[in-house]
Amino acid sequence: MSYLTRRDGRYSYRRRFPAEVAALIGRNEYRKALGTADRAEALRLSHAVSVEFDRICGEALAVPADPAQPGTEAAPVKTQAQTAAEVLNNLDAVVRGFTLNITERMQSSGWQAELGWRRASLEAHARGTLVLPGLDIHPVQARAMLRALDDTLAGNPPRFDSPAPGGAAAPATAAVPMPDTVTEAVFQSVLEDYYEGVGPSRVSKIKSLTRRVLAWPSTQAEQLERVMQYCAERLEAGGKATSVHGDAAGLITVLRRVPGWQGIALPRTGAVARAVRSGGGMNVNQRSSIPLERMLNLHAEMQRQVPVHYSTVVLLARYGLRPGELLQEGPDALGYRVDILGNRELVFMAALTGGKNAAARRDIPVHADDAGMFREVLAGLGIAADATPVQRDRRIRQRVRNVSRVFNRLLGEGDGLSLYSQRHTCADLLRAVGATAEEVGGVLGHTAAGSKATSIYGGSQPLDRPRELLEKVRELIPS
Repeated sequence: MSYLTRRDGRYSYRRRFPAEVAALIGRNEYRKALGTADRAEALRLSHAVSVEFDRICGEALAVPADPAQPGTEAAPVKTQAQTAAEVLNNLDAVVRGFTLNITERMQSSGWQAELGWRRASLEAHARGTLVLPGLDIHPVQARAMLRALDDTLAGNPPRFDSPAPGGAAAPATAAVPMPDTVTEAVFQSVLEDYYEGVGPSRVSKIKSLTRRVLAWPSTQAEQLERVMQYCAERLEAGGKATSVHGDAAGLITVLRRVPGWQGIALPRTGAVARAVRSGGGMNVNQRSSIPLERMLNLHAEMQRQVPVHYSTVVLLARYGLRPGELLQEGPDALGYRVDILGNRELVFMAALTGGKNAAARRDIPVHADDAGMFREVLAGLGIAADATPVQRDRRIRQRVRNVSRVFNRLLGEGDGLSLYSQRHTCADLLRAVGATAEEVGGVLGHTAAGSKATSIYGGSQPLDRPRELLEKVRELIPS
C-alpha cells in the first residue's frame, strides 16, 4: 500500500495514526513533504519516512519505567543521561509497535519489497547513517528493530504478553483509553481531512447526510443506531436498497476516520441490516447490456427526435465510455499522441471522474471519421477556463442528466437498463470480436478485481490492438 499523495506536482507522505496513538499525541495523521516530483524518488524516500512513522508510534505508546528522574546529576551530563534513559525505557514499546506494524503489512501485496526498504533504512540507522534528514532513530533501537524483523520473518516474532525478567507485567490499562464520547469539533476536523481527497459532488453529499443523520456529542453506538434508523426510514418510504446502502456506506466511511472508531461497521443481523446490505451487491440488471439491434434502433430514434444528443450516444456506444468521462471534457481532450515507435495518432484522453487522480488518463484511439463527432460533443462543455470546481461539477452533471433523460425516455422503463448500459454493450461487442479480458479492461479503463495493474494509464506503448478492436466494434455500430 502506498501512502503517497501528490499536490501541485510534488509528492507528500500521508498516513493515519492508529487510534491509540492519535489519542496520545492529539493528531490523526502524519504528513511529510518529500520535496520531489519524481514518483520513483518519492517511493524511495517514503520507505525511509515510514521508519520515522513507526518511531513516533512506538514512542507515543511507551510507558517510562521511571518517569520521575531525580535531578541530582550535574547539568553537563543531564541531557545525555536522559536521552539514554529514554532510549532504553522506550525500547520495548518501539520494538512492539514496529513488530505489530510489519505483521499487519505482511497481509498486503508487495510487502516483501516494503520490508526490504525498511531493512535497508534500519541498517543505515544502525551504522549511524541518516537515510533522510530528521530520521533520528538511535542505533540501539535500529538494531533491536532489525532483530524483530528477522525473527518475525522467521515465524518467531517477539512476545510482549509476559513480564520482562525481574520485572512486573505492565497493566493492561497502561495505555490511555479512548474517550467514549466524541465532540462535534473532533468530527468536523475529521470531515475537513476527508474532504481534501474527494470531489465537490461527494463533499456536498456527505455534508447533507451528516447534517441530516448524525448528532454530536455522541458515542459510536449512538451514531450507528442513528444510521440504522435513517436506513429504516428510507426503506419504509420506498427507497431503493442500492441508494440506501450507498448513503449508509458513505456515513460509515467518515465515521471510521474518527480516532478509535475504525471498527465501526453496518450490523449483519436484523431485517433492516439485511435489506441494506443487499443493496451493496451488484444487481444483475446493472450489468446487463442493451441488445445490439435495440440499441441501433434507439440511435435512429435519437437522431430523428433529438439530434443534438445523437453524437454523444453513438460515441458512448462505440468507445465504451462512461457518460461522465466524455461529457466532462473540453476540446483539449482530443489530440495527437506519439507512441514509443514514433507513430502519431489521434486519441481521446479519457480521465477518471470524481475525486480520483486527475493525472490518471487513458488514451483511446479515435477513428478519423469520428473526429468530427468528438469535436462537436467536446465543444458542448461550454464553461469558462477559470470556473470553480463546483461550477464545473454542476455543468457536467447537467450534461449527463440531459442526455440520460432523453435516452431513458426512448429506452422505456421496467428492464433496469440505462445510458450506462451502452458501456456493457460495448464490452460484450469487444469480447465478440476477439478481445481478451485484459484488452477489454484496457479499453474500458478498469482491471480485474484485486489487480494493481495501472499500465492502462499513461505510457507510450503502441495502441494498434485497441484501435483494431474498436474499429471492429465501430463496424457493428454504424451511423
